[in-house]
Amino acid sequence: MSTNQTFEVPIDKKIFWPACIIVVSAIISLIVFEEGAQDTLKTIFNFATNQFGFAYTWAGAIFFVLVLWLSLGKYKHVRLGGPDAKPEFSRISWIAMFFCSGIGTSLIYWSSIEWTYYYAAPPFGLEPKSQAAAEYAAMYGMFHWGPLAWAFYSLTAFPIGYAYYNRKKGGLRLSSACAAVIGEKNAKGNLGKLIDILLVFGLVGGTGTTLASGTPMLAEALSRMLGVEHTFAIDMTVVAIWTCIFVTSVTLGLKKGIKVLSDINLIALILICSIVFIGGPTYFLISLFTDSFGLMLQEFLRMTFYTDPIGKSMFPQWWTIFYWAWWVAYGPYMGIFIARISKGRTFQDIGLTVTIAGSAGCMLFFMLFGNNMMYAEFNNTFPVLDTIKNSSESAAILGVLMQLPLEWLVLPLFVLVGFVYSGTTVDSSAYVLATITSRTIHDGQEPARMNRLFWAIALGATGLILMSQGGLAPIKTASLMVGIPLVFIMGMTFISLLRWLREDYPEASLQLQYQPVSVSDKMEAV
Repeated sequence: MSTNQTFEVPIDKKIFWPACIIVVSAIISLIVFEEGAQDTLKTIFNFATNQFGFAYTWAGAIFFVLVLWLSLGKYKHVRLGGPDAKPEFSRISWIAMFFCSGIGTSLIYWSSIEWTYYYAAPPFGLEPKSQAAAEYAAMYGMFHWGPLAWAFYSLTAFPIGYAYYNRKKGGLRLSSACAAVIGEKNAKGNLGKLIDILLVFGLVGGTGTTLASGTPMLAEALSRMLGVEHTFAIDMTVVAIWTCIFVTSVTLGLKKGIKVLSDINLIALILICSIVFIGGPTYFLISLFTDSFGLMLQEFLRMTFYTDPIGKSMFPQWWTIFYWAWWVAYGPYMGIFIARISKGRTFQDIGLTVTIAGSAGCMLFFMLFGNNMMYAEFNNTFPVLDTIKNSSESAAILGVLMQLPLEWLVLPLFVLVGFVYSGTTVDSSAYVLATITSRTIHDGQEPARMNRLFWAIALGATGLILMSQGGLAPIKTASLMVGIPLVFIMGMTFISLLRWLREDYPEASLQLQYQPVSVSDKMEAV
């Protein structure tokens, strides 16, 4: 297929326009009715987490088990695209793409300061700011960004990829992956449109949350590098710069834009992580990580099912359940993106690589940035907690990084990583949004360039509005509410996949190696 043809897939007006109207209306409502909307959403949030928080808790555990089953069970050798399909991207680029696209600057931010919240208000009734609180604080972030989080990301990749590459369903959509449960007619009809519109809203909310939390940190770094005061004008400058980056990237497409940006980001990350590891308190970083990893294994089941209905500390509601809701809001998007870049890879390769590489990458950040921050606070090399209290979390993060050797290199490198990380997150989000709101996209095609460009600009504008209007908390709550139906839809996609696999592999065994020819292929051969 020619390059020109790949950009000629038109929008699906029945998804594109309703999604635009809903997203714009929600943002305008948060701006115009900010106080009332926040109060209402806070009430809804409290009700949802107290009454339905268990749904996210069980979803995290069940989805993790299902990903392991698909990766290690009798269908582990099923290959997206058929037995002769070859991977489109090298393993390093593949890992860089899904890792950078699924995390963003939020990982740098939260891996650095998340422990401060747990240290001051620990779980399980621990005494605040005690030794036990510090040990759990160092560990809990690794759990929240670990295997269960990546199970939310990877679960829908299996049914979406199988529907698209193996079952030849038109379009990389969540609705297509539900076809075996809701029926082909409903998947292509209004019910399918509703599912896809719901995904669009959840993805815009999740991406807006990521940008609004990561941009102030990047703006603080840029103001320090330029020697100017951190003002809202600097925030706008940051938004303008990374908007240019991901607009350019998403316009170039998957291979020339997103892949190249992810590869650049990987190199920059290796450099800055090496500086922190070698120039920081290396022994302490490794020792605390080792202790945290053992504690996480020991408490894994307890944390997985922790809801605290007796103590009512709200710790699992405000942290674990919200994180699971955030991953759910991102989950179908990551499922679409991972499916798109995983043609030629087996279920086993997808499940194990995404879960292990994703978790390991996140834990590495917590070991380097989080433990380095803890060392600075507990050894009096930098007043982390006081700086957060009197200035900002971003100032604390940059203050600790400036204690490292080669500080002249650390700051510009940190700025580069922040900009590229934001770019890879948003351009892949815009790519998926454009995919969802396009008509049938066949293998080898891409969404229309203007469609991708629109969503890239819309996401940038959303992040800017959230920061200027203080709408981060409400949009987080909105994302959590959207996540409730998405949890069940994600479960539905697995049931749909299971029905397809049982039809295609009635005699499946542990030695399954080849994919049968589909009925449509047989008809074409005849």
